[in-house]
Amino acid sequence: MSTVPELVRRLESYCQRKGRNLGRQLGFGVHGSVFVAEDQIDGRSTAVKAHEREKFYRRERKVHSRLKEFSVSYIDGASVPELVGHDDELWAIEMTIVTRPFVLVFAGAYLAPTS
Repeated sequence: MSTVPELVRRLESYCQRKGRNLGRQLGFGVHGSVFVAEDQIDGRSTAVKAHEREKFYRRERKVHSRLKEFSVSYIDGASVPELVGHDDELWAIEMTIVTRPFVLVFAGAYLAPTS
């Protein structure tokens, strides 16, 4: 299991690769930690999440990819963050920041096959 300093190190690496500055922590949970990332050129903010374990990262990345594929931005009136980017090496996902009410936890979700 990863430690918080390890998650922050991976997020710093992600931000460096993407031209962003790592900001304050937005939250944390059983699957990882979420921080603000600010673009170094235009100052726009996104959220970046580092995952504790690869299997939960991959599961969440797949859910975010499917939601983006179908342009899902709300579920039952709750905002869904849009996938901005990801890094399979760092187990990091970048997404838009949403306001309440929102749906954020997808690392425990399973996808049905598409036809």
